[in-house]
Amino acid sequence: MDLLILLLTALACALVAAAVTPLLRRELTSRGWVAWLHVPLAAAAGAGAAALAETTPELVAFAAAGTVIALLMVVDLLEHRLPDRLVAPAWLALVLPLTFTGDWNGLGRALLASVTCLVVYFALAWISPAGMGLGDVKFAAVVGTFLGWFGWSHVLWGTLLAFALNAVVSLLALIRGRRGSELPFGPLMVVGAILAVTFR
Repeated sequence: MDLLILLLTALACALVAAAVTPLLRRELTSRGWVAWLHVPLAAAAGAGAAALAETTPELVAFAAAGTVIALLMVVDLLEHRLPDRLVAPAWLALVLPLTFTGDWNGLGRALLASVTCLVVYFALAWISPAGMGLGDVKFAAVVGTFLGWFGWSHVLWGTLLAFALNAVVSLLALIRGRRGSELPFGPLMVVGAILAVTFR
């Protein structure tokens, strides 16, 4: 039954992502195969949501937010930006269903982690505006909420892993002679968060 839920959630997220493709197209100036990457990413998000969730509200929250985040990752990969019109829905899609869990301690921690990540990333962007945009700062609130739901250690490790991955990717780009090229940070934040909740 768990496998069935996983498959059904993955399929549902993929279908929703495919249905909102016109919305994604409005955010893109370039196309190509990457522009369709949101569909398998959404399916993966749905499967991950089913694997992580222990309650129905958690399943809805993780799956809905993951589907929107799949769109954000594609936009960031192609356009190097994280538009507010997608970041805000991702945060709401995560928070609203979690209010139905009845876990007020967890929700309070998640919201506090959201604010903490927002402040920390804003400080980093203020110190080094060339290295981080305001889109990353706002998206940090979404990632912080997700990590905070699981615990403060997840917030710490998810953040550290994102920057560690960024360092590795930047080093590889430098080795390949792409020094100074802009690297999207949003997808690395997501991967860091996934690694933190999976292995912590």
